[in-house]
Amino acid sequence: MIINGRVWNPGEMRTSVVLKSRTITQGAGGFKKKEYITTIATVWAKWVNVHGREAWDAQAAGAESAATVTIRYRSDINTTCAVEKNGVVYEIVSVDDIQERHELLELKVKRWSPG
Repeated sequence: MIINGRVWNPGEMRTSVVLKSRTITQGAGGFKKKEYITTIATVWAKWVNVHGREAWDAQAAGAESAATVTIRYRSDINTTCAVEKNGVVYEIVSVDDIQERHELLELKVKRWSPG
């Protein structure tokens, strides 16, 4: 498959990640609290940490430990979901159906800090 003028190699998807959905619970004092407990699926992904200028831009926008995650297309993933890698949860900031072909999703993620 050719994406953005470049051949896509499915062998680059070698990182196992867990896709999770958001649950809103009532915390102490009646405050709403979001948690990512429910597992949607475990999938293979291409994980690329931001680096260079992109890292500076992400940090300026307040995104800690930002990354780009590419997975096979799923219609049930949106910005209310999260990605867990090695026990660390990352919020999905944006979802891009690459070239609107329903083949791959590019997720921009940032480390989630509960609170």
